[in-house]
Order: sequence, then structure tokens, then C-alpha cells
Amino acid sequence: MSVDSRVGTTFGKYKITGVLGKGGMGEVYEAHDNEIGRTVALKIIKSQFADDRSYRMRFERESHAAAKLQEPHVIPIHGFGEIDGCLFIDMRLVRGTDLLSLLAEEPLEPSRAVGIISQVASALDAAHADGLIHRDIKPQNVIVTPADFAYLLDFGIAEVIGDNTRLTMAGSQVGSWAYMAPERFRDQRITPAVDVYALTCVLYESLTGQLPFPVGSQEALIGAHLASPPPRPSLMNPKVPPALDDVIARGMAKEPDDRYGSAGALARAATRALRSDGRTSMPPTDSAPTQYASWPLVPQQVGDPQAFPPSGPFPPIGPPSVPAGGRPQNGSPRWLVPTVIAVSAGLVLGAIGIVIGLLAKLNSPPAAPTAAPVSVMTFPSATTDESRADQTPSESLPPPPPIGGTPPPLVMGPDQSSSHENCDQGYRLTNVTGFGIHSGRGTPETSCYFANSVLLAYWNTFHNASTAPRTVAAAGAVPCNTVAGASCDPRNSANFLIRCGQDGSNSWLRCTGGNDAVVYLW
Repeated sequence: MSVDSRVGTTFGKYKITGVLGKGGMGEVYEAHDNEIGRTVALKIIKSQFADDRSYRMRFERESHAAAKLQEPHVIPIHGFGEIDGCLFIDMRLVRGTDLLSLLAEEPLEPSRAVGIISQVASALDAAHADGLIHRDIKPQNVIVTPADFAYLLDFGIAEVIGDNTRLTMAGSQVGSWAYMAPERFRDQRITPAVDVYALTCVLYESLTGQLPFPVGSQEALIGAHLASPPPRPSLMNPKVPPALDDVIARGMAKEPDDRYGSAGALARAATRALRSDGRTSMPPTDSAPTQYASWPLVPQQVGDPQAFPPSGPFPPIGPPSVPAGGRPQNGSPRWLVPTVIAVSAGLVLGAIGIVIGLLAKLNSPPAAPTAAPVSVMTFPSATTDESRADQTPSESLPPPPPIGGTPPPLVMGPDQSSSHENCDQGYRLTNVTGFGIHSGRGTPETSCYFANSVLLAYWNTFHNASTAPRTVAAAGAVPCNTVAGASCDPRNSANFLIRCGQDGSNSWLRCTGGNDAVVYLW
């Protein structure tokens, strides 16, 4: 029976009057309890899974777990059971909007985002105190009323602490990949720390309107959770206090023991960060010793969404495409201040063995991740492929020449990467102006990916451009430790050490590294 076909029918003592939503386990309806005379939210498990033992266990787990919780931010359960061979849960009907819908147009004000996350944290702490782990924290499972009162939904895949039972079907992974902690992919012991990680991801999305890792394939998403450092929300949204960067970094730490000890501790740290007036760390100065990029960048793919590592970090201008396993990006917010993110290629490649093993077992796609606009504007290339066939590129506006009027000697045509990417007009930062915000290829050996990565690494490290000699670490299309003779970052051998400085008397910067790679900044 389809979702809509139940509307207007009777289900036991319930008269089904409308559809509220659809989830992985079943559908949620608005229904009238004819015995008690009240309107409720009625969750009915999918009929094709009613006889599945693992689904029954999960459904009953949700019923018992949520029914025993008395925390105000957990929706109360009136009852549960079985009618006509179908399992159901009768819950309080809450009039509100899910957090994902609130973020569809723009991010939340930082104070509002932290306030909502703090309420969800209270619900999680109560669940953890009762020995339950939610395991599916995501914006879709947070309902916000017009009074900004937040409810945490769906304990359908909740797990009892210490219970080794894995409630999965046909080997598929439970939970939403975009918010899953690294240990979930390693099949390690699950602790409340996975909820802290996921809640931090939701906080980041609430602050920026973008997923923490807006990549376009399952492989890249898993690799980012396993290897890519957390992104900085203040680089995505100027309204976010930089102190919240540290909160996100700790909440999304790769090791569970390095995260906040509770969801409430995360919320309190975020609240304190809102009161911070200054940056938590100072950018390096020109007089400082040799500098290295403190975190690599997370690439957004161009072209084939299944390609990994990506041939180019950012999508072309124009209507965005639909990432693999994701939802369409039509109507993506235009307010976003572009972010500065990319994946450390070596670390991700180091996780490939884990990724391949997981993909061999996992049959279900990630739960609707979306790739929001990114921090660097990529000028449209002359090349097209099937993944871009439905896009209409915006007008290509060449970047202005550097001070002095003469542009650097950029190399034109496709690069030598596996996808032969074309970036003749280079890249530019969209959230800053002035000298050094453009980059382009200087030699045939230089990939488009590298030209963009160096630009991001340079500004992420120094926050300005200078003719003084500087060194940064940047990710390339291949790991540095696979390139003979290349200088690699001693802290992360996958990243290349790039030396930048004024190119003689010319009015641009020349950055060199890797295997005869040259990137010009102007």
C-alpha cells in the first residue's frame, strides 16, 4: 500500500487524515484516535518488512527507548503495538518544521543554531543516561516549533550501550552517512561519542547551511569522515564567531576520546564561543618561521561524481548538479560566503581499503546529503561531459590582470590529470578582494586541482597575500609521497610543500613544488 493510499482509511482505532513524512522504516501519518478523541502522529512500519525479524527488533527498540524517556525534548509516545500484521507507534503530534527545511533558504543565526542544538543535546544526554545511543542524529530528525522549541525524533535505530547486536538489514549500514562518526565506518565499538560527532555535524550545517563534507560520492564521503579535518564554519559564514571553529574541531575529532564528553558539554562550549569577541588563534605573520597549512582542503568534485580523487575541487558556475546519493541542489542559497575546504588526498587514499570493504557490504545510499555552494568560484571550462550536459554555464568573466596590467604566463588547454580538466581562466576567491585572490596553471605538469588547492592553502594559512617568501602545504591530485623528488609536508606526507614568493620583478606570485608544478597568484 502506498503512502497516500492510506489517507482516508481506518487503521484499527485510528482514522488516517494525512501524511506527515516517510522514513527508512516506514511512514508517519496524521491520524485521529477515535477512542480517546485526539489527533496523533502515527508511525506504521513498511508492510514488506513487517515479517523481518531485525526490523521488528528495531521497531520495538524505538518504542521502548522513546517511551521510557521523560526529557521534554523527546516526543512522548502514547502507545505502540500491532494492528492487522503491521507494527505502529502512536506519538504526540507536534506542529513544527524539521531543521532541514529551516536550512533550505539560509543558515540560522549563530545564537539560534546553538539554542536549538542545546535542546537536542539535552534529549541526547537523557538518552545516554538511560543507556541508549540514538545513532541517527540529522536535521530531518529535529522538529522545531514556531516558538523555537526543539524535539528529537526517531529512536528507531537506537542502540543500548554495551549491546553488540547490529540492527542492520542485508548488511546495510544504519544511520545517515553525512553525519556518521569515523568509528562507525571502522566497525568499532559504538559509544555515545557517535551522537556527539553527529550533533556537531548538525551544528555546523545549522551555522553554514552546508554539510561538513559536501562531496559527491560515497567513497569521498567515507574518506572525508575518516581522514579530512573538520571544516571551519567562520570561513563559510562571517556571522559565525571564529571561536566556534574550535568547538566544531573538537566535536568532530576523529578519535571518540578527543570529543566532548557529552552532548551537553558540546552545547555549553558552543554557548561560551558565542560570547567570544576575538579569534581563538592568530594567523601567522610574515616574520614567522616557515608556515605550513594547518589543515588540508576538502574537494568538491567537478565532472563525474563517482571520480575519486576528484579532478577539480569545485563545481562550475551554473545550476548545480545532483551528487551521487544526494538530493538536487536547485535553489541552493546564494547568501553563502564561500568556504575554504579540500581533502588530504593521501589520507583519503589511505582509507581506500576500508572504503572498498564497506562499499562491498553497504547497499543503501547515504541519507540525502547535499552539496551546498563552495568557497571558491571556478570559472567554467570549455569542456563538457555527461554529468554537465544539463547545466547552463554562466557567462565566463576573465579575472582582471594583476597590478601593473600584465597577466602571468598561464598555461592553456587540458591538464595532464586523468580527466584532462580545463581551467584556462583560473580560479578566484569570492569572499575577499585585492591582490593574490586569483590562481592559475604555470606549467603543463600543473593540474587544475593543484592550482585551486594552492590558492586555498595559501589564504587559509596566511589570510592575506604578500610578496614575502612563504611556504604552505597543499593537497594535489595525487599524494605527495608518491611523487619522486617532491618535498612533502613532514606532518602529512600526502601534502606537497609549496614555496611562494614574488616572481622576479613581476607583479604576481610564483608558487612552486611537486613535479615541476607552478601556480601563479595575482
